[in-house]
Amino acid sequence: MNRYYSKAKKIPKIPLLIITLISTYGIVVLYSINSGNFHPWGYNQLIRFACGLCLLLVTAAIPVSFWKKYSYWLYLIGLFLLFCVLMVGERRMGAQRWLNLRIFSFQPSEIMRVFIILVLARYFSNKTTLEIRYTFNVIAPLFLLFIPILFVLWQPDLGTAMLFVFVGVVIFFVCGVQTWKFAIVIVSFLVSMPIVWSFLHDYQKNRILMFFSPEKDPSGAGYHIIQSQIALGSGGFWGKGLMHGSQCQLNFLPEKQTDFVFSALGEELGFVGGSALIILYAILIIYNLSIAMDQKDKFARILVFGLNSMLSFYVFINIAMVCGLAPVVGIPLPFFSYGGSSLLMLMFSQGLIFSCAIEQMKQSKFP
Repeated sequence: MNRYYSKAKKIPKIPLLIITLISTYGIVVLYSINSGNFHPWGYNQLIRFACGLCLLLVTAAIPVSFWKKYSYWLYLIGLFLLFCVLMVGERRMGAQRWLNLRIFSFQPSEIMRVFIILVLARYFSNKTTLEIRYTFNVIAPLFLLFIPILFVLWQPDLGTAMLFVFVGVVIFFVCGVQTWKFAIVIVSFLVSMPIVWSFLHDYQKNRILMFFSPEKDPSGAGYHIIQSQIALGSGGFWGKGLMHGSQCQLNFLPEKQTDFVFSALGEELGFVGGSALIILYAILIIYNLSIAMDQKDKFARILVFGLNSMLSFYVFINIAMVCGLAPVVGIPLPFFSYGGSSLLMLMFSQGLIFSCAIEQMKQSKFP
C-alpha cells in the first residue's frame, strides 16, 4: 500500500492541476446554464469527477507493465461489451449505445477507445521498425482496429468511429508505417465514398449535408448548428455573463450541457471565456506530448501518443463542430461536458499517461 501511495505522490502536478481547473470550470458553467441550480448537472458532475480522480490516482500507481501484459485481454473484454450492446443495449435518441446495469448505465464504446490504443501499442511495441515496413505486419493491427469500428457503426456512433480511425492513423504513423500506405488507404476511401454513403443512416447524411448549408433546414437538421452559432456570436468578446445567456436560459440551444456546452460557454463568458478554456487544453496536450517524447520504453511512448491524440481529437472536433467547421457528431468536450462514461475514461486515460511518466522518472533516477 505504501508503495502505491509513494507512486501516486509522484504524479505530475501541473497536468493534474489543469484537469482540476477544466473540470471545475465545467461545473461552474453547468451551474450557470441550469439557471443557477446545482442539481442535477453540477452535483452529478462533481460526484463523477471525484470518482474519476480516484480512478486516475489508482491507475497512475499501477505499473505500465501490467497494462501491457493484459492489453489483449482488455481488448477482448471491450469487444464482448460492444457485442452485448448490440444484443441487449439500451436505446436512447435513436441510438443503441448504452448498457444498463440498473445501478448505473455506461457506453462500452468509451471503454473501447482506451483499450484499442492499449492493444495497438502492445502489438507495435513487439515489432522492430524494419518489421513494421512489411505490409503483412500491418494487416493484424488493421484487423484489430476494424472490428470495433464495425461494432460502433452498427450502434450507430459515427463520432466514435471517426475517433478510432484518427487514433489508428496517429499510432500507425508514430510507429513508422510508410507514407505511401496511408496514401493508398486515403485513395481507397475516396473511391469507396459512394458505397460508404449508402450505408449511412438518414440522420447522419442530414448532418453532413447540413454542415455545408445548415440554412436549408433551419428548424430541422440544421437547427443545432444554427443555434450554436447564434449563441457563440451573441456572446461577443466578454459574454453576456453567467446565467444571462438567452440561448441557454430559454433552451434554444440543444444539448447545452453535453455536446454544445462550448457554445453555452461562449454565449455567457464570450471569447475570453472560450479562449481561457482552449489555453488550458493546449497546456495539458503539450505537457502530455512532452511525457510521450521522454519515454524510452516503446510501449509507453506509443501509448501516451495514442491517448494524447484521442484527447486532442475530442477537443478539436467538439469545438470545430459547435463553430460549424465540422459535421455534428456525438463528441463531448473533455473533462468539461456533462457525462459519466466519457469523463471516467478520460480520467483513466490520463492515469495511464501519469503511470508512464512515473515509470520514466524512476528509470531516469536509477539507470
